This record gives sequence, structure tokens and C-alpha cells, in this order.
Amino acid sequence: MPFLFPWVYEQGVERISQVFDLIPVEFPSARKSPEYLSKNPQARADDINHAFADPSIKAVIATIGGNDQIRILPFLNEKLIAANPKIFMGYSDCTNLHLFLWNLGIVSFYGGAVMTQFAMGGGMQSYTVHSIKRALFHSSIGKVSAALEYSDADLDWADEQNLCRTRPQYRSDGWHWHNCQDQTIKGILWGGCLEVLELHLSVKKYLPDFEKLNGTVLFIETSEEMPSEGFVYRFIAALAELHLLKKFKAILMAYPKAQFLNRLPPEGREPFILNQRNAVKNALQDYNAPIPVIFNMNFGHTDPQMIIPNGGSAIIDCLGKTIELL
Repeated sequence: MPFLFPWVYEQGVERISQVFDLIPVEFPSARKSPEYLSKNPQARADDINHAFADPSIKAVIATIGGNDQIRILPFLNEKLIAANPKIFMGYSDCTNLHLFLWNLGIVSFYGGAVMTQFAMGGGMQSYTVHSIKRALFHSSIGKVSAALEYSDADLDWADEQNLCRTRPQYRSDGWHWHNCQDQTIKGILWGGCLEVLELHLSVKKYLPDFEKLNGTVLFIETSEEMPSEGFVYRFIAALAELHLLKKFKAILMAYPKAQFLNRLPPEGREPFILNQRNAVKNALQDYNAPIPVIFNMNFGHTDPQMIIPNGGSAIIDCLGKTIELL
């Protein structure tokens, strides 16, 4: 994507310096063409290995997601990365690397990519900036809250004037608490983009030992692919059939992205959001799994974003309706 839309990428890199007072370091594969990257998955893996090995690099921030990051995982140096843990930030297809790091016991940060949150048209959103700063410069994200407004709309990167334009916003309905009793839940966070997790469930190569998921908190969100309610239902059903669903103490689920470059799901935007929520509820009911779920959270493919510490902990106070990310 930096190869195709360098003006977007450069605005994001500039914000890393201006907003966060950091010195950006660009690695060789960052501006390569999609064709080159497709043919050379090891090139991206080499950059990741070198970034983790370099003591002067304090954090690794993904430029964007994609659809083939699983192909770079075999080229990653597990021993080197495990010996040099540091911040990794990205989301969507970067779920692949988040799962890899989780298996190594490294906390990573789900959210915040150069060409999306950092390069946000009209300026970075304060909600997102606050959460990224917590991830980069503090020991925990801390207490989080629902954004008052959010957006899943897109502005065409091909139009350079969109660098200064703000996306349309929608009023947030706040978090939707389901199956929540008067209890406080604490668990290690594990998850990412639902479609990528579904891929890993099918190949069973980069999942953790299932016993390590005992007592964890699952966080999931869906992408611009806008998977149908049937797809989402089957994902939850697959977790149940694999005896994984019962291992989770709770589920955090983001607002779904319900449009992409003016393309809407067949049933329309608002029904799609409701249908996805109901798909999860129906699957939990069918499998007799009364797991607490908090819907409408601000992470993943909508903005602004809270950053989720994958491998960190969540404290969910169902009575006080608060969430803290550690």
C-alpha cells in the first residue's frame, strides 16, 4: 500500500514523529510493490527479524494489514524474537503476527497502523492518540470507555485531497452487555480479526496449546470483508465444537465494519450490525454457553480505536460496567 499511495503512508510516518515525538525508521520492504511482496514473503519476515534484533528499535508498527501475512510466519526467527521482546502494533491481517507473539509470551498491541490510524484524514483522533500513547509509553492501557462517535466509512486514498478530510461519524450506542451477571472477570486477552482467526482454526498450525486458553478473554472483530451472520455464527460454533468456547471467561467484540468504499452489505448497514450481534448470541445460546459478551467496542476496523494488549489482561466489572486493560 505505501507503494500505491505514498502520500497516505508519508502522512502517517510524519505523524509518528510529530504527534508522538518518535524517530521513524523505515525498513526495506515498506515501499516495495504488492507484486514483489507477494513473491517474497521472506523479505517482510527479514525486516521483522531485524527490527526485533536491533536494540535501537523500541517499537514495530505495521504499515497496513493485508491478506497473506500467514505466509511470512515460517521465516520468523522464534528464538531471536523471544530473546528481544518489544512493542508490536498493528491489526487486521497482523492478527497472524499477534498470534505468533502470544505463543512466545510477548504482549503485543492490537490496533494502530501507519496508513489508517496514524494517517487519518483531517488529523489523528484524540481517542486513538490517547490509547496509542498508553500502549507506547505506559505500563498499561488502563480504564477504557466507549467513544461517543465512531466511523466505519472510508475516504478513497487515490484522492490526495482526502488527506485533509474527516470521515463521516455515527453516534455510538455505547457498549452492549450480554449474559453479564454481577461479577468481576479477569483474564489474559487472546484474539484478533475473526476472519484470520478462522483461518488459523482451519490450519491448526499457529494456535496455542488449547490448555493455555483456559480462563482467557477472547477479543474479536470483523473486517471490510463484512462476513455474513452465517459466517460469524459458524465461527462461534467452531470454537464450541473444538471445545475452545468454554475456555473463555468473556468475549469483547468490536463494532463491525459495515461498509467499504461505499459498498454496503446486502441487508444494509444497520441491519448488518444487529445481525452480527445476534449471530453471536444465537450461537452461544445453541451451545448452552452463557459467556459474558460486551459488544460495540471501539477496536479493529472502525475508528477511533482503543488499543488491545494481546497477551495482557482485561478486568471486566459487569456490575459497574467498566473495563480495564492491563
